[in-house]
Amino acid sequence: METPVRLVFAGSVREGFDRDTVKQRLGQWLKLEPARLETLFSGRPVVLKRGLPADQAAAWVQRFAALGAELKVEPDAPPPAAPAPAAAPLAAEPPMRLAPDPALDEVTCPNCGEKQPRRILCRACATDIPRAQAAAEERRAAERAERVAAARARRGLKPPPDPAAHTFETDTTPLFGRSFEGRLGRMSYLAGNLVCWAGLALCLMLLLRLPGWSTGLLMVLAFLVVMVFSWRLTTLRMHDFNRSGWWALLFGLPIIGPILSIVIMLVPGDDHPNDFGDPQPERHAGLAIGAVVALGLGVSLSLHMAERWAERIGEERAEAARQDSGTPQATLQSVLGSAEAVTAFQREYLPQQGHRAFARSPSGAAYGLQTRASSVELAATEALGQCNRRRPEGGVACQLVHLDDAWVLPEN
Repeated sequence: METPVRLVFAGSVREGFDRDTVKQRLGQWLKLEPARLETLFSGRPVVLKRGLPADQAAAWVQRFAALGAELKVEPDAPPPAAPAPAAAPLAAEPPMRLAPDPALDEVTCPNCGEKQPRRILCRACATDIPRAQAAAEERRAAERAERVAAARARRGLKPPPDPAAHTFETDTTPLFGRSFEGRLGRMSYLAGNLVCWAGLALCLMLLLRLPGWSTGLLMVLAFLVVMVFSWRLTTLRMHDFNRSGWWALLFGLPIIGPILSIVIMLVPGDDHPNDFGDPQPERHAGLAIGAVVALGLGVSLSLHMAERWAERIGEERAEAARQDSGTPQATLQSVLGSAEAVTAFQREYLPQQGHRAFARSPSGAAYGLQTRASSVELAATEALGQCNRRRPEGGVACQLVHLDDAWVLPEN
């Protein structure tokens, strides 16, 4: 298990940096009051963090180095407990001595590798063991910082800002753009996906409202743009976990893709700089709320437009059936007998498939219909029966007016 470390600052400034400038920028970054900032640069060692793993300590060392300050990394060993006062030995018995547990009180020299009881100087090479351990931790932190900087350079990312010329800032990745470099937080990923769905819903509404080649082409282009934008969002989100963007190809799978999208939307990424850049703040909450509103509006309008489109298709089919019937001079209401029968004929009867039949009484007081029947005879029987049950007592029996896709009007 890796030994936790602590961060110690003694006010040291790197060569080539102005002390007052470093002091000012470090105070702004750490948001310190003037009194605490003076204590930090008093020259006495000040412990800033305790119990950190080595990778987080490396990130802190890199940030301080970018600001021009030297941060030391030391083993965070608990202070030795004060020895308890020895009780006076009994005259009859010698004092009892406890043998030290070598597994709990043993140290390895970083220089020569000698294992020995915990002590300051190595018994084999006289190395100052605590200082050597701190130097090793600092060296590992510097090596990690160099690896991160090299990885950023290979991917074309900007180098860390020069504190001698700029104020220290964290590089933020824009939500909208063409670059696939950088990282993206959870809230930004959610907001971007909601924008995609809202855009598709609004394009679908427009297609239902104004059907045609132009709106169909617009829908195809919008779908392609959403695909590329969604791939970019997933790539940047995978970078937040220090993973390659090629992992985004898994999100195109039918079942695994949606599950992985939910997972990376809930699980936080690295909280320290990695090979793809600095940690990103959680942003775009307002955009996510606006996208939810737009998505709800788009879905609601699309459903309304779909219903209107179905009604229009029914009316067109009814008009086509009327023109094919050979009685162009007659209107639907004159044939079916009532406005209620016309509405049922257009909305409930014509859109259906399979064997079907429509009947009405000569007076127009009743009608009946049957759709999706197993045979034309069964459809005619059911439609006539329904119409006769609805007509007034003593009225003339109902007659068929439409069967399957043809009119069967009576001669009168």
